[in-house]
Amino acid sequence: MKDTRHPHPHIDPRQPRNNHRPRTNPPVFAWKPRRGQRDFHLQVARDPNFTNCIIDRPHLTDPLHLPEQALPPGTYWWRWIAKSEHSQTFTFAIDSDAVTLEIPPAAVWLELLPDKHPRIYLNADRIAVLRDAPPPQWPMLRQEAKTQLQQAHEIAEPEFLPPRDDEYAAFWKIWYPTMWGTRRFVKGAETLALAWLLSGDERFGRAACQRMASIAQWDPEGSSHIDHNDEAHMSVIWHGSHVCDWVWDLFTSEERAQVIEQFRRRGQITFEHMHDLGHYGIDRFDSHSGREIVFLAQLSLVFHQHIPEAATWLEWLRPVLCGLWPSWAGDDGAWAQGPSYGLAYVTIMTMFASALKRGTGIDLYRRPFWQNHAYWRQWCLPPYAEWMGFGDHSERWAATWNNNADLVDLIGRETESGEFSTYIAEFRSIANTLSTPPERQLSGVNAQLLLAPAPIGKPKETAPGQDRLLRVFADTGWAALRSDRTHPERDIAFIFRSSPYGAISHSHANNNDFILHAGGRVLAMPSGYYAGYGSDHHAHWVWHTKSHNCLTLSDASQLMRSPESVGQIAQAQENEHLTYFCGIADSSYQDRATRYRRHVVYLKGLQCFAMIDEFVARENTVSALQWNIHSWSRFTIDEGQHTFSLKRKNASLIGHFLWGGNGFFSLGEGWDPPPMTDKGGDQWPMQYHLRYTPSGLVEKRNLGVILCPGHDHLENAVVQTRREDGVEIAEIGTTELRVFGAGGSDSVAELGVAGARYLIGDQGLIKL
Repeated sequence: MKDTRHPHPHIDPRQPRNNHRPRTNPPVFAWKPRRGQRDFHLQVARDPNFTNCIIDRPHLTDPLHLPEQALPPGTYWWRWIAKSEHSQTFTFAIDSDAVTLEIPPAAVWLELLPDKHPRIYLNADRIAVLRDAPPPQWPMLRQEAKTQLQQAHEIAEPEFLPPRDDEYAAFWKIWYPTMWGTRRFVKGAETLALAWLLSGDERFGRAACQRMASIAQWDPEGSSHIDHNDEAHMSVIWHGSHVCDWVWDLFTSEERAQVIEQFRRRGQITFEHMHDLGHYGIDRFDSHSGREIVFLAQLSLVFHQHIPEAATWLEWLRPVLCGLWPSWAGDDGAWAQGPSYGLAYVTIMTMFASALKRGTGIDLYRRPFWQNHAYWRQWCLPPYAEWMGFGDHSERWAATWNNNADLVDLIGRETESGEFSTYIAEFRSIANTLSTPPERQLSGVNAQLLLAPAPIGKPKETAPGQDRLLRVFADTGWAALRSDRTHPERDIAFIFRSSPYGAISHSHANNNDFILHAGGRVLAMPSGYYAGYGSDHHAHWVWHTKSHNCLTLSDASQLMRSPESVGQIAQAQENEHLTYFCGIADSSYQDRATRYRRHVVYLKGLQCFAMIDEFVARENTVSALQWNIHSWSRFTIDEGQHTFSLKRKNASLIGHFLWGGNGFFSLGEGWDPPPMTDKGGDQWPMQYHLRYTPSGLVEKRNLGVILCPGHDHLENAVVQTRREDGVEIAEIGTTELRVFGAGGSDSVAELGVAGARYLIGDQGLIKL
């Protein structure tokens, strides 16, 4: 059968992709079958005719397979068969330097785990060590446990939710406090259980038992069923598995039986929800399923001796957890949905990776993603950042900053890397200056980090190389330019997104978007707030391209809520005078444009940006091109000079438009519609918006803009602009940028810097 699906992994989860070179050996094999297909035959061969099959697996019930043994280096061909129908044949290669990571069957995991409780993160020997030499967090943990001891150890079953689409406000008033209330209750039980492990004080342990016994009275088929309120369901099994494992011997026989039955039913419900619907094995981009798989795995590891079905659950999860994951990421370590949701989901995945490593010795942290994730955070999320990146939930709160520090700290320990200690310390220091909404405050001690191996130090911490200012994370479509990572007060940070992961789930329609910090202050960022998924503000402002630092075409957005709204970052290069990359978002504008590219040049000596937007309309389509930017400060404009400016405390930004003609500015503030105002404790600071619209409805246009940031140690670069023979020219000292009109040339601009000339166009930046 000819495979015609789009290569976006949401639409087609095929792995390995055609002509791909997997970085982990053996690779996982995954595909998306036609509706109703259930019986599969996988073949992997050393030749395209499949005369030498090294993997020949009939009667697979799921469209994925993770071999147990590594493949020899070389070229391979693979296909799958459903009944008599053959898929297209795909090829891939295994390089000799690929990471060998052989994952045995789940039955082997269970044999390797400690025979008695506890078995998650530690065993009885480790408990003795911790009690003899408590970790530095013990005083904080003990105080938090004492606080939890004074609180209620019973919790009522949640109310049923009204229809989300019809009664959003009423839905939110029940769902939001239910989610956070249940989470705090169970996380508090974890804190109490942890305090029991470290102190031996049964008061803490018995209080944790009481909480889990209260939860055990809930009906898993009732108001907290996964299909009705999955956040309530997940709250039970998230930290609850840890609690049960750590206080197992303190349960009464009656409590233990109730807890086992509660987790058996919830485990079966979770398994059926994902397995029968194919949420994660077939379509692994269902956001919440990305958490459910970990919680089910944790539940299975803890209860496998008490719940016979657990072994089946784990074996089904094995290729998903150890082969397919991470879902929203590649080997480069970035997370497509941004640092906020990346923080939540990667942290949750460490729960499984750490439990598996410490309990069995199987080390998923050897995968390239884990080796690179902390670097992505270091480049794309400065500790001083006032805006966290792209995607839902980009607001900065204290708990977020502490959790970022915890995550990088944990990954550093598990990967035995000591080079992020300064980065971690900066997060922890800044966290003390921020505030967190009360409903988001959970117990302050990270149990996983407390029980982790000791930090690995290096004789000398690796200093960030200042000769390299640009790092591109091509798998997920992020780029970061940092002018001075060692001195926040001097740093210019430019974060860019053009992603192959589309505009779905917690991502927005914002390919070729950017965020700009100068001297520790954010000058330009996406606008709007995460005031509830699918709320009016979220759906009609935040998701829309107009709320981002992107182009709109006659007010039209990029494709919204679409996996087809893809982008990529290409042609990145850097020399001693400049950095360059191009964001390609042709597909994102396919309703109106056949081509949309954003060329970005950073001029190192001047510390300013030259940005050229290249637009070509669909046939018989014309649009007004609109250039959008957003900030927490008001914009000042000069219509005659086609410039804008803004100031924020010790930072500033001046923008100069080159292809102005008779273009005009539009200024705005606030949002339409605004975020909800009935979420106690949340603050939505005012945001301001600027739009520049060159005159005319056109089929083609190249629009140039010079962005000149400033801070206490940097004056805004001085720019002179003029027009000659249809060419827009900007002079910045001895540097010259010439932006061509949209004509027959393959090049959109010419740049002269430090005595060298460059063309900017289809081939990127070409030195003449």
